[in-house]
Amino acid sequence: MKNISKLFKMIPLLFFGIAITLFTVVGCEDGIKFEDNVPDYTYSIIRDFKVNGQSAAINHTNAVITYTLPAGTNISSVPVEITLPEGATVEPASGTTVDFSKGPVIFTVSNNGISRKYTATVAAYGSPMIMSFSIGEKVGTINQTTGTIEITVGSQEDITKLTPLYIIPGGTTSTPQSGVAQDFTSPVKYTVVSNDGFTGKSYFVKVTQLPSPFISSFKTGTDICSVTGIVDNTLSTVTLDFPSGTNLSSITPIIDVTAGSTISPATGVAKNFSNGAVNYTVTSVEGLTKTYAVTARIINSTKKVAFVSGASCVESITEPDTKAAALWLKQNYAEDFVYIQASNLSAQALANTKVLLLYWDNVGTQKMPDTASGITSAQIQVITDYYKAGGGLIVEGFGINLLDEIGRIKMGSVVFQNNGGNTNPVGGQNLDAWGLRGTYSIAFPNAAANHPLLIGLTKGSTDYYPMNNAKYKEDRNFGIDFGAYDSSFTKGQCSEDRALEFEAATNSILIRWYEWLDARGCGIGLAEFKPQGAFQGTMIVNTGGWLEWSMADNNGAVNDYQNNIYRLHKNAIELLLNK
Repeated sequence: MKNISKLFKMIPLLFFGIAITLFTVVGCEDGIKFEDNVPDYTYSIIRDFKVNGQSAAINHTNAVITYTLPAGTNISSVPVEITLPEGATVEPASGTTVDFSKGPVIFTVSNNGISRKYTATVAAYGSPMIMSFSIGEKVGTINQTTGTIEITVGSQEDITKLTPLYIIPGGTTSTPQSGVAQDFTSPVKYTVVSNDGFTGKSYFVKVTQLPSPFISSFKTGTDICSVTGIVDNTLSTVTLDFPSGTNLSSITPIIDVTAGSTISPATGVAKNFSNGAVNYTVTSVEGLTKTYAVTARIINSTKKVAFVSGASCVESITEPDTKAAALWLKQNYAEDFVYIQASNLSAQALANTKVLLLYWDNVGTQKMPDTASGITSAQIQVITDYYKAGGGLIVEGFGINLLDEIGRIKMGSVVFQNNGGNTNPVGGQNLDAWGLRGTYSIAFPNAAANHPLLIGLTKGSTDYYPMNNAKYKEDRNFGIDFGAYDSSFTKGQCSEDRALEFEAATNSILIRWYEWLDARGCGIGLAEFKPQGAFQGTMIVNTGGWLEWSMADNNGAVNDYQNNIYRLHKNAIELLLNK
């Protein structure tokens, strides 16, 4: 009786717990939302699908029907019998003879205004083929004639780790196996082999990913040099930098979004940005949304950090790596950045500059892009005078060519010149990680081993800093090899003594070497040249072939160490700004 009494006393507590459970709402909100409206297929289904009197397998989730007939069966004329809910119809009709030899056949069930399509594949044992292919709830389109399968997945899927499920006829095997995750950034080959031991068929599966709701471009005019916003899809922000005197109360942006997406407020509609950020919401084809805070600001640049190229503005630079370098400076040093078109380069243009990045890339030529005949001798003289007066330089890429005329790197009267500069229109496959190498046997001098340019870089093994592991590289090597100047040295080539001899003669620090240089005393990889004689500025020289600012022209290759490139340049700029 006491137990029964206790049970009755607990009943209110149980009802209270159930109520709490029923009415508790767990909220989860992130930057992307969607609604999913699914039709009710309860009365528009195929309940049974008989082939030659035998029931086929029906997957109602993906609406896929599969059946395998005995080997040698003619699948071009197969009778089918279909069982449906009351009132439903199907096309092709039950009782008809269907040709399955050309691939899957679509059966459409209709009832009360709701239709559902089933994909039916009938094969024969030993026939090497993929009968159905799906990723999650997405079903692939199989072309048996061309041996291709196409499937579309959502924007939030990780396309590098998709796990497909597929069905093959009995009496066959396949590779890769069903249920094994694959990287579908490129088409993946699947091969089905018959049990006869020699008949097979291969398929290439191409996965298309729906685009995320992103802003791809946010500009203030149709002219390429109009103010262009800095879009950060990770932080969901857009920043517009305007010169002094701009009226921010009425700006009409021209906005591009990912394919199929819409944006609100719409492109081409004037908005007031003078009171702070304006929110813009992008909606994708999936119904996912992403809201950006768009901020317009007035920038009075100090012009301490400069970039020179041939185009009229950063946005109109035609060479991808050159443009990427300029954009990185503009985005990361907005309040200090100035872009100078080569034709406007003068002492006045560099009057406030403390750091000048001399970098460009090109195809088929080493000339500065977007110029008629490259940078001129008069323009090089402007740069030389700036450097002699105490200005800081970062010299790399095809900008290394200017060192010959600037004449800073010399021992006695001998000016050291670069020994590279591949201009091939395409690079090549390379699986190595290129970067800045360290010594393996002789301890570095402290100035090189702990140089401020190396602060914060991701380190590899044996004192090595990987900078580029993209499997496709352009390979713009610009090494300055000491071996060509043996007569200027008293110490042996590639020895640490030669490195020390060079540093003493040129007031420099040989920070690291790279790739084809075997030791610190072989030549210049990454170096700092301190003020000496007429040259009162500090110069950072980087001759590494690993330097690529953009992967856009590298056959889709990815550099996992791109942040090392950015950090190296931040360190170099900070070093020169503080001189």
